[in-house]
Amino acid sequence: MKSDAGVRPQWTIFIPAYNEAGNLPTCLEQLTAEAARLGVTVEFLIVNDASRDETGPLAEALALADPRIRVIHHARNLGIGGAFVTAIKQARGEWLILIPADLALHVPELHKYLDAAPAADIVVGVRSDRSDYNWARLLVSQTNIFLIQRLFGMSERQFQYISLYRLAVLRALKIEFWRSAFFLAEVLIKAKRLGYRLTEVEIAYAPRLTGKATGGKLWLIVVTVIDLFRFWLRWVTLGPDRAVQPGAALARAQEVKS
Repeated sequence: MKSDAGVRPQWTIFIPAYNEAGNLPTCLEQLTAEAARLGVTVEFLIVNDASRDETGPLAEALALADPRIRVIHHARNLGIGGAFVTAIKQARGEWLILIPADLALHVPELHKYLDAAPAADIVVGVRSDRSDYNWARLLVSQTNIFLIQRLFGMSERQFQYISLYRLAVLRALKIEFWRSAFFLAEVLIKAKRLGYRLTEVEIAYAPRLTGKATGGKLWLIVVTVIDLFRFWLRWVTLGPDRAVQPGAALARAQEVKS
């Protein structure tokens, strides 16, 4: 199925890809079928984050076979946050959703995002379980949620799972902490403070069948905690409204120097 030339896609499905050659074909096949079932006009934006396997050539071959697929290649690995920033710049859809190549959800659950979208600016997915977490990763996750809720007055139950964003909202924000896992929470905190509407939906989670989760790496946890408290320090010194503005980091630096 080909998208009509000149028609803006309803959704940009952004797939971050680092060494995902084994997952990409199945991922795209399932998402394509579900988008057709839902009647959603889509583009698929694959950001190849300097993969070392055949992800790049495979993605290009898939794009040649389907004009809805576009591929962006990073010359060096920037992580999922860096890929997210690239996707925001390159996306053409009205909405953007980040879906990992290993899917991480039951694809038929996508209708919940679609159903909630008319009354929201960001549809926040709440995954159904964490049965594939060990005790250490579960502790980190719960601590992260607790800190964000308490420090930033957020009532949402999760901050790191799949969300559907109005692209205009993402482009109105400045994502500063993309080098750590804090960037997803950063987007939700800033968007809510700026008055955008966040709506939660319960999503049935599908544990990964291949690959290895990177969220539990010690260095990433440390950097994420540092970024969380850097933002909180600005939050309490400048005030929440100024802290979420695009120029807040510069304002904070100038105040420190003066």
